[in-house]
Amino acid sequence: MLENAILVTGAGRRIGHHLALRLHQEGYTVLAHYRTHTTEIQALQDIGIATIQASLSDSQAILLFVEALKKQCSSFRALIHNASSFEATSEDLTVAAQQYEQFFNVHMMAPFLINQGLSALLVGEDDNPADIIHITDINVENPTPRFDIYGTTKAGLHNMTLALAKKFAPLIKVNAVAPGPVLFTEQHSVAVRQQMLDETLLAKEGGAEPVYLAVKSLLDNPFITGASIPVDGGRRLSKR
Repeated sequence: MLENAILVTGAGRRIGHHLALRLHQEGYTVLAHYRTHTTEIQALQDIGIATIQASLSDSQAILLFVEALKKQCSSFRALIHNASSFEATSEDLTVAAQQYEQFFNVHMMAPFLINQGLSALLVGEDDNPADIIHITDINVENPTPRFDIYGTTKAGLHNMTLALAKKFAPLIKVNAVAPGPVLFTEQHSVAVRQQMLDETLLAKEGGAEPVYLAVKSLLDNPFITGASIPVDGGRRLSKR
């Protein structure tokens, strides 16, 4: 059974994979969650990182995941909620309703139930608080209408950061990291990518490492809670 583990949800690709890998390199005991087995998950397994598969599609699946986590880990140093769904809101109301349910479960229901279910197992180091870190989005400040369902559920996760910071103090710190254009997706056309770069003060795609550095800074600092760190190259200041 693992002790003092850091759980990283959505570690099967992109930022989550990078977080799990870098934390492992720093010497932490990492438990990497994934929904679908990927080559990135296989790469984590090949270097000895423990993994766990679970769907976050509904409350019952999430509760089963919480119980599985309790069986695999006796204590947690931190919970990092990176699992995410991202797509534009459908014009079809039936499809949009399905999107809203999915996004709500992944962005809000899962973090809440996991945080609540594992709070008694969260233990910090050297008498300092343990950590919960939510990966949100700069859209919580300035939403994009085309992605309103995505943005509003991420905004709900931001609000949960504030509520749980109060609820779990002083034994657990609860903070957020809000990325901007760190890694483009296939859904971003060349024109959209250029527009995003034009709206980014530092004028480049950030990559996953700056997100890790923000996460690590929160793990290392025992006196920050209820905060959100933007990792967006300044895009939130000029985003239309």
